[in-house]
Amino acid sequence: MIMPFLLNQFLKESSIKRNETAIIQQRIDVFRVSSVPKIIISCWIHVAKTMKAVFNKKFTSDSYEKLQQCLEEEFSILPKVFVNFVNLPNIHVNMHLLMHAKTFGTLINTQVGIKEMVHRIFKGMKINIQLKQLNKFKTMMMIQKLYLQ
Repeated sequence: MIMPFLLNQFLKESSIKRNETAIIQQRIDVFRVSSVPKIIISCWIHVAKTMKAVFNKKFTSDSYEKLQQCLEEEFSILPKVFVNFVNLPNIHVNMHLLMHAKTFGTLINTQVGIKEMVHRIFKGMKINIQLKQLNKFKTMMMIQKLYLQ
């Protein structure tokens, strides 16, 4: 949470370009220029909370709900403040983090890129895989991952 603290101390209206301030004002529907730095700080607070939830060492059912809420809030606020975040693959990957946390029990050291490729292979196979078989595969992959590290 150091970044929001630093932003709160040093980010002023004068430190943001006027055209960027106008664009952010328009996207978030505010009239006062003084609220733009507050929105940027709020955005980084959401990012910090999401990172805390993502890198949690233990997950409970409440943690999963909090992670989902943080990811949804981050997904909604980032594109409003930063226009370049709209179609980035990292934002898409965030949609899979909750599923990975529930499947593997943690998000520390998970390889999302590999999981995306496996998902693409399964999607391209067009074979009816029953849910039991898929769960067996996930279990075997988890056991393999735990013992090979």
